Amino acid sequence: MFKFVLFASLLVSVALAAPIDDQLNAEDQRDLEAKQNSNAQYEFNSKVDDHINDGTIEREETRDGTKVTGSYSYTDGFVKRTVHYEADENGYRVIKDEMQDIGDGPVFNENGQADVQGSLIGSYSIKLDNSSDKQHYKGTNEHL
Repeated sequence: MFKFVLFASLLVSVALAAPIDDQLNAEDQRDLEAKQNSNAQYEFNSKVDDHINDGTIEREETRDGTKVTGSYSYTDGFVKRTVHYEADENGYRVIKDEMQDIGDGPVFNENGQADVQGSLIGSYSIKLDNSSDKQHYKGTNEHL
């Protein structure tokens, strides 16, 4: 009997814990989403500095309410391109797009190291693993 009462109370708890969103009408749902969007805030960045394949990738973004601003860039041995953007109630817009010639192409370096950083993931580095035909990269214990 105790098991039945426990099971029944668990079912009632699950039913009562159903998401509030399912219980809101469409207008209330839109109002809730508008309020959440107007209060949203975040900031992040990431960077890959690849000295194995001679390239970089960078990105940063900030959100304050309904406005998002940010940039991303990459290098590939030929060019460095950086795009600055913003997005808000008027949509996504490129604010500035820069392109700079940097060389004659990527230079492969089998002894190089790729460094990865991110505000959400921390940092780590990898190197080519020439000791194994099955594994191409190995992590390093070095932290940036």
